[in-house]
Amino acid sequence: MRAFDISIKVGNGYTSKQSKSNASVGSDVLERIIDTYPELNPLWLITGKGDMTINIKNSKEPLPDYGKSIDEILENKIKRIVQEQLKDFSNKLESFPTLDQISKEIQKNLRGK
Repeated sequence: MRAFDISIKVGNGYTSKQSKSNASVGSDVLERIIDTYPELNPLWLITGKGDMTINIKNSKEPLPDYGKSIDEILENKIKRIVQEQLKDFSNKLESFPTLDQISKEIQKNLRGK
């Protein structure tokens, strides 16, 4: 852990102390980790979800713009989630009948009785 502490420019034993006391790290330290290890997935680092690393060399797609600060990373993640939800909602709305279709169906059912 000492080498890791040195690489992210924190005091000797910082990560060990944080780990042993189950304490959180500051956003400034998270930013240093992301800057030092660009292949590390920031979302995994913050939430523990998803893949730990981003395969930078083999990826043909540009890397997502995670942002430079923790606030930007979280804001961009929220934006992506909202966009996905809106897209899903829009797709579901396409299968809903229109008011005109509902009206025609009601009229048809009334005539059939």
